Amino acid sequence: MPTIKKATNAELLSYIINQTPALKENIDLPRQGESVAEIGKLILGNPTYRNAFINTINLIGLTVIKRNGWDNPWEWFTNKGTLRFGQQIREMIVDLANVYDYNAYANDNDRFLETVVPNVLSQIHEVNFQKFYQTTTSDMQMSMAFTEEQGLYNLIMEIVGSLYESLKYDLYITNKYMLCRRIVDGTVTPSYIANFANLSARERVAKMKAVANKMTFRNPNYNPAGVRRGNRMEDLILIMNTDFESSLSTEVLATSFFRDDAQFKTNGVLCDGFGNHDSERLTELLGSGYTPFTEAELAELSNVPAVLVSVDWFMNYYYDLGADSGVRDTEFYNPVTHKNNHFLSAWLVISSSPYEQATVFGLTEPSITSVAVSPATATVTKGQELQMSATVVTAGFANKAVSWAVGDADALPIAGVTIDEFGKLKVASTVASSTTIYVTATSVYDKTKQAQATITVA
Repeated sequence: MPTIKKATNAELLSYIINQTPALKENIDLPRQGESVAEIGKLILGNPTYRNAFINTINLIGLTVIKRNGWDNPWEWFTNKGTLRFGQQIREMIVDLANVYDYNAYANDNDRFLETVVPNVLSQIHEVNFQKFYQTTTSDMQMSMAFTEEQGLYNLIMEIVGSLYESLKYDLYITNKYMLCRRIVDGTVTPSYIANFANLSARERVAKMKAVANKMTFRNPNYNPAGVRRGNRMEDLILIMNTDFESSLSTEVLATSFFRDDAQFKTNGVLCDGFGNHDSERLTELLGSGYTPFTEAELAELSNVPAVLVSVDWFMNYYYDLGADSGVRDTEFYNPVTHKNNHFLSAWLVISSSPYEQATVFGLTEPSITSVAVSPATATVTKGQELQMSATVVTAGFANKAVSWAVGDADALPIAGVTIDEFGKLKVASTVASSTTIYVTATSVYDKTKQAQATITVA
């Protein structure tokens, strides 16, 4: 669809008529300078013309708001396409193959018969964002659109603009929340920049470029799954705090991170601050899936200058609802109120990959402050399970994950007692009553930090 360069009533109406067969065949184009009110009466007075007019407004509205509305700066790399009903996103990653020493198997004539399972990891991403947006216009607004200067343009913005602009904003704040939640939870690798405040803009970017260089080689350090991943430099996106980007563009036009200003603008995108979130809107959008950040977390996030992610770290997929854009807009006329209800429906997968590389540049050195286990003491009945949890207090966005272990007072295994990676303790019916089980949670980031719980078998 061509770009609409002008937005006078006559020009917009001419464009709408030309794009609508039902109107083009029966209605003359308006003449420049003449009122379009009479054509408006004709269109609104005929149900067929009226419906065709509304449908075309929905179509051209995207062109109009794209030229005049707000653009989500992350959309080009967060949106991965459209899915059909029944499809799922199954992310499969194959790590490096096992390696063996030739001499160890040189005389093993049956070695070639052995089966080696490849190192394949998978993650399923499902639809988790099913929303619709609604706005209402009246017959009076429709009629006035043909009589007021710029009335048709304003009508398009009321019908289409408010719906699509809302969706674009919601996707941005949801993606930003998801990124910051993973940062706070420690599943985005922290890269500490010491003495940041006293570094020049070029020196700051040089530190970031050094990390980016490492991410172009296969290594397990920049994803929580520990997969040996590597990205090309052009596939790394630097998401910059607006204040940080301002200092770069002011002090260094072509920074050491990018070859030239054009590449800087391609690989660098803005964030309006990692420490501010529209909590009211996110609560409305995500419900129980939204966990507000603490004041301490927001303060630490506010100091983040930039986050570096691979181009495939975000995984947003639209479900095909019958339109090329992956969303569906519909309109319903209420004959009682003489008002039009306009709807925009969007179903999406909004997720992030546990296998793609990402790092957050922080001003605080990562560390583990403390580890606590809950419950600290408890009684469990033989043959039952008990869910354990660990609270890890960190600084500098260190990983909050823990590894679980069970044993007796000497840390030796107890037959029939196990604990999985999620902290679920299982006690078999064969375990003797009054047995004391020691459950230990150890920080994966700092193995010197751990906590222990005492569980008694009833």
